[in-house]
Amino acid sequence: MSQECPTIVGVALNGRVVPNPCTVVRNNPHPGRGTVLVLGTPRGGTSVVAGICHLLGVPMGADIDSSNVEDRTFQRVLASPQVVRDSTVYFAEAAKRAPIVGVKNPTIIDHLAKFYAVIPDPILVVVSRDVYATAQREESNGSDFMQGLRAAVRRKYAILDFVAAVSAPLVVVSYERLITQPEAAIETLSRFILGAVDADLVGRAAALVRPHVDMPNDVDFVFERMLLNVGALIDQRTVA
Repeated sequence: MSQECPTIVGVALNGRVVPNPCTVVRNNPHPGRGTVLVLGTPRGGTSVVAGICHLLGVPMGADIDSSNVEDRTFQRVLASPQVVRDSTVYFAEAAKRAPIVGVKNPTIIDHLAKFYAVIPDPILVVVSRDVYATAQREESNGSDFMQGLRAAVRRKYAILDFVAAVSAPLVVVSYERLITQPEAAIETLSRFILGAVDADLVGRAAALVRPHVDMPNDVDFVFERMLLNVGALIDQRTVA
């Protein structure tokens, strides 16, 4: 099934085309069902993309840290000496919560090959950011710039090698273009992951995409999704 995602989103005043922030590499034949894996590097934009997925209706965990949209339970799974056993249980339990779920951790690529086979219907969302900007963000948090740069480059190539070797649905998101063209990126992600686009929801998510924010103090995707869920529940009770 084609997601019909445009490769360009417009034409600039000088006549040059404006590329879509997202490139669908392999279409998703089962929109609305499966396990969304948000892949990227630390300080590489994965938190905002995971937040967008969560707000669009892809639960990103049962115990989400709103500062980075990571499931605390999954963090413990990645740190477990029995990561294959624990990830098998984790993904089986996650699949029971909703037809489509997601998970994000910027170091997941270091372990993914060990348990990829147990993930139900994986949907790959790769977030790509300028590695120098990533290293600078790491440096601002106390890390050595060159070490951060090497780690970002290593993980970026590890992700590219991994996704090229598997056949799961794949979309690549440019973090830099996402920041400047959030509506186009979110529309593409929604169509690719869910098979549909809710214009109001896209607008709500786009309003939360801003550079240099402090999550969750400036932007809280988890809280925004909770507000939507509460509003939907109130509407249902009003109709009933």
